[in-house]
Amino acid sequence: MLEKGNGLLYIKKRSAQEIFTFVIFFFPFIMAFLLEFLKLPSFVKYVTDVMYVGGVLIAASGRSAFIRKKHAPFVLFTVVLLLYTLIVYLFNFQTPLYYLWGVRNTFRFYAAFMLFAVMFDEDDAEGCLKFMDGVFWVNAAVSLFQFFVMGLRQDFLGGIFGVDEGCNSYTIIFFSIVLTKSLLNFMNKQEKAWSCFLKCGVSLLIAAMAELKFFFILFVLILLLCTLMTKFSFRKAFVLAAGALLLTFSGSLLSMIFGENQALTFENIQKMVTATNYSTAKDLGRFTAIPTIARDYLNTPLKTLFGMGLGNCDTSAYEMFNSEFYRSHSYLNYNWFSSAFLFLETGIIGLSAYLMFFVLCFILARRQIKKGANELLCRIGMIMSVICFLLVFYNSSLRTEIAYMAFFSLALPFVSPAAEESESDSNLISDKEGII
Repeated sequence: MLEKGNGLLYIKKRSAQEIFTFVIFFFPFIMAFLLEFLKLPSFVKYVTDVMYVGGVLIAASGRSAFIRKKHAPFVLFTVVLLLYTLIVYLFNFQTPLYYLWGVRNTFRFYAAFMLFAVMFDEDDAEGCLKFMDGVFWVNAAVSLFQFFVMGLRQDFLGGIFGVDEGCNSYTIIFFSIVLTKSLLNFMNKQEKAWSCFLKCGVSLLIAAMAELKFFFILFVLILLLCTLMTKFSFRKAFVLAAGALLLTFSGSLLSMIFGENQALTFENIQKMVTATNYSTAKDLGRFTAIPTIARDYLNTPLKTLFGMGLGNCDTSAYEMFNSEFYRSHSYLNYNWFSSAFLFLETGIIGLSAYLMFFVLCFILARRQIKKGANELLCRIGMIMSVICFLLVFYNSSLRTEIAYMAFFSLALPFVSPAAEESESDSNLISDKEGII
């Protein structure tokens, strides 16, 4: 990595952990290129597993990283949740392979979160956000080519994130981070109007072409949260009016492409929320999955509280990790929604604990602002914690590789200040000032 020093550029020395962390961050952006364009084998996606396991093991050695007080609540949360899932699994034991696969699919993002928070400083975080700004335009160009030349749309319109079914769910998280940063900067007079509004317009255009109705709701939410988190200015009134105009135009485009039954109306949104089924007469609805599962599958108080055990409802391309429950109940499509998946495996306690992580991120990010931390990074983390909370119920993107990007945004309030020097020889847990 190049950095400025005394007016000159020099190569900044990076530890193995920092390199691993950067690989985790960049991987979602190149995964589709590797798998779909270069046709590399699917096990390439497990490179991130090597990175976060390697990073955590080096950290555990206590020679190249330390955990500050601001990180301690997240470490405690992860340990408690892991112990909870282990105890529940002992009472629902099937095979260690199922549990290990469940741990991998759930806890890998907490490991990545800690690496982002501990190994990145503000310069790294801001550099990654600038990278995302640049990739935004590349993604826009690819998406337009896919739509107008390749004839792709809806679930198959993923831009740089590929053309496999469901790839457009990656776009939601990517756009949310880019637009949150842009709107916050514009309202704080740190970004020009044309840049901010062009990003908003392009993202809404692509959302319409990909039939991402939920993103329109998130756009309104992001706009409102950015407004509430920044000081009053005439820019706010301007951006709210422009946002309403862009939303109206893109909503009309959505109905023009996919028909009036897909129009962005209150009635259609209500149908989406209350639908008993998602795509077939037998599967689960997006927001009715939990009561249906509680009635038909977790139909005792103990099962409702604790679930069937982490990994016991999981699925995989590898047969040894493919659970018996999934083999017999895959028609429910419960794996399409993180909330349904978590509820089945960990019960209402596990699902509630999982959601509390995002609440914890929001509360502690707000405290970081009061302590003088970078306000932009903290507010991005706060807004993304709200979005991640909602995504748990909307789809299963927080169980896929794009979740690394989401957890990166959640870690932004907790990165090190730019002025801090790396202490590569410090112990993992230290009693120095500000460190536990």
